[in-house]
This record gives sequence, structure tokens and C-alpha cells, in this order.
Amino acid sequence: MNRISHKLQENKKLLSIYFSAGYPNLDDTVSIIENLEKNGVDMIEIGLPFSDPLADGPTIKESSTAALK
Repeated sequence: MNRISHKLQENKKLLSIYFSAGYPNLDDTVSIIENLEKNGVDMIEIGLPFSDPLADGPTIKESSTAALK
């Protein structure tokens, strides 16, 4: 059983976090992941920034634009 399936079978609420890789700085990505894990986040979705995030809201659009710069 993979880790995601295992987490989904637990009888508890899950904390799932999304963030844009490279935001606020490229060198912050690994430390953000490590800190999220240390603080009990169950799942981490790492968004790859791209220049035209049409389906995403304004916050993700802004973080993608900043990460690309």
C-alpha cells in the first residue's frame, strides 16, 4: 500500500497543503517541504510554476509569476 492510500484509510481529517515551487525563492522549496512535514502536514502538493495558470486562482497565479521571475 502506498503512503497516500494509507493516509486516506486513516479515520481522521487530513491536512493537505499546496504551494508553488520556487516561491518566494527557489532555494526555499526544500526547507518549506521539510517544515511542512515537521509540522504535521499529511500531504504536500508542489505546484510547478508556469506562465499561464488559467485554471488557478489569483493567489496561485501570483506565486507562479513571482517564482518564474
